[in-house]
Amino acid sequence: MSVALLALPFGLGIGLLLGLVGGGGSVLAVPVLVYVLDQPVKEATTESLLVVGTAALVDAVDHARIRRVQMRTALAFGAAGAIGAVGGTALNRLISGRALLLAFALLLLAAAVAMLLRREDPLAQAANHRSGAWGLSVSARVS
Repeated sequence: MSVALLALPFGLGIGLLLGLVGGGGSVLAVPVLVYVLDQPVKEATTESLLVVGTAALVDAVDHARIRRVQMRTALAFGAAGAIGAVGGTALNRLISGRALLLAFALLLLAAAVAMLLRREDPLAQAANHRSGAWGLSVSARVS
């Protein structure tokens, strides 16, 4: 089976998960590109940016169309993310592929631990769905 044909079902799965949960695409894309499609690590990290960014943009346009996007917040967060991506790309050039995979694995472990340790009552979360990442209500935040 050619690599392009093998990439199609994995790309579809990653896109479905991006659309479903709104993120996590690179968590799946990098390992698939490296271990399934046999891409070199540095190329895989760059390709995952394109894959995930394209899928996210397409889905974001659909969500914006039905008014499920706070544009000011999204644009500010996106601009900061773009600046961070430029910095990350510069760092990517300085470290080995093995060190890059180790850093990626540690990041995933840290995210998993943070998710497991966060014990928030699902009913309280639903009742206060507009709370921020630090548990502050929207009205309590400083603009």
